[in-house]
Amino acid sequence: MRYHDGSIILLGEIVTVPVPEGTAKARVVMLGDTYEHLDIEEQFLAWVKADKILQESSVVIEWIGSNPFAHDDPQYAPVGNYMFTTADEWLTKMLNQTFTRN
Repeated sequence: MRYHDGSIILLGEIVTVPVPEGTAKARVVMLGDTYEHLDIEEQFLAWVKADKILQESSVVIEWIGSNPFAHDDPQYAPVGNYMFTTADEWLTKMLNQTFTRN
């Protein structure tokens, strides 16, 4: 799996993605080409694998800090801490940064 610039996408890398307020930080937690993943919620992982919804050209990211799409509006579905996104020019690696949980 590669970024738009041709460099390899690694699990745990910190990336930025565009959001309505500008950009937000997240870490790569699952790769679409191999389904290789980090420590993500078992129920979410089971759903992704069972329904095969992660495209080969996409990754799953986990927000660092608050979710930029979080809301309290009951007329819309709640949002989680994970997002599917295509590995395109908008998925940008932050240089020399990886994130691991202790």
